Amino acid sequence: MQITLATQPFAGLETDALVSYVFEETDPVQGRIAGINKATTGLLRKLAKSGELTGKTLEFTLVHAPAGLKAARLLLVGAGKREQWNGATLRKIAGAALRYLKARSVKNFALLVREGNATEESAQAIGEGAIAANFETDKYKTDKKNDKNVETVLVAGFSDAERAGGDKGLSKGRIIADAQNFARDLVNEPSTNSPRASWPKRPKPWQKKRALPWKSSTKRKSLASRWVRSSASPREVPSRLASWS
Repeated sequence: MQITLATQPFAGLETDALVSYVFEETDPVQGRIAGINKATTGLLRKLAKSGELTGKTLEFTLVHAPAGLKAARLLLVGAGKREQWNGATLRKIAGAALRYLKARSVKNFALLVREGNATEESAQAIGEGAIAANFETDKYKTDKKNDKNVETVLVAGFSDAERAGGDKGLSKGRIIADAQNFARDLVNEPSTNSPRASWPKRPKPWQKKRALPWKSSTKRKSLASRWVRSSASPREVPSRLASWS
């Protein structure tokens, strides 16, 4: 999956879905969301008044063929209380949006960050969340395998001046998420596919031949030496030891 920055205006993004997030507050149509509302001729304000757009955590509002946008769909994700906002929330939103759209056979989408969120940290959170959420555990399934796949994710809302920081954040996020997915993939691998399967086989503990104490030549001589020294006179010791060698 490719994930890149897009600096062009959100209204002109030709994609399967445009995604953004709204906060749970009295008026959820503020800031950049107000810009989307203006482009869609007041659609979001109507949804908020009807109770369909509340901003509650991970609540989805999907609009098909939104007027004024080149995107085929508009997806708004609830971000919860504004005072509780952090990078972890943005990471969850990116992952949840990808899973939601992936289940609907969406191949590409753009995630529009809100005002003030066009930072390196935000780009990293989006990269981590999207790439980690795209991981599937059905690699070795023989039936009902999920062949739906998101191919491209655009991160929008960054200006040309903010692009360098955004690219750096996406790079960090990809490294972290790829490492996480690699570890998850290793856990799901059958033991027969492990590199250990090609290692030379070692004998089991019960297969090792162990010499009994009385069958060991060195041990036998030691025991004999003790018996000779304890039962013989000093003059007889050399001859008795010679007879046991």
